[in-house]
Amino acid sequence: MQIKNIFILLALLLLSVTVYAGYAQSVPVTIDYHAGGGSAQGDMISARNSDNEFEFIGCGIRAFDNGVGGVYGWGFCQAALEEGGEVACFVNDNPALMEGIRILADSSFITFGWDDDGAGGLTCTRIGASTQSFYLEKGQKTK
Repeated sequence: MQIKNIFILLALLLLSVTVYAGYAQSVPVTIDYHAGGGSAQGDMISARNSDNEFEFIGCGIRAFDNGVGGVYGWGFCQAALEEGGEVACFVNDNPALMEGIRILADSSFITFGWDDDGAGGLTCTRIGASTQSFYLEKGQKTK
């Protein structure tokens, strides 16, 4: 009787793994504005595959030789949902926030927040990423 229970338990475990083996999660882009700042989130694949031709989300880094033996670097994150509805915040050489940009991959879920200086300058205050298989499009090949 004990062995029968073990086989039943094993079969249930295998079934549960099979059910979730192809789990996919779409996280469309959202942008929330509030007094003095805001936040945006979404995964890059859902944004790219959106029926909305303006939807996107992502981050980038730029680095320049400063001409005196050093490098000046800055980063940015941006998102949009509609024509003219783009938001972009900037990072000036903050190592932790720059690392948040560096870890992004094709299948990343991205979240970022910003403060508004009141004159339209948006400074990134947080950048987060989650890169997991369920953000990949079914059948997508990775690099």
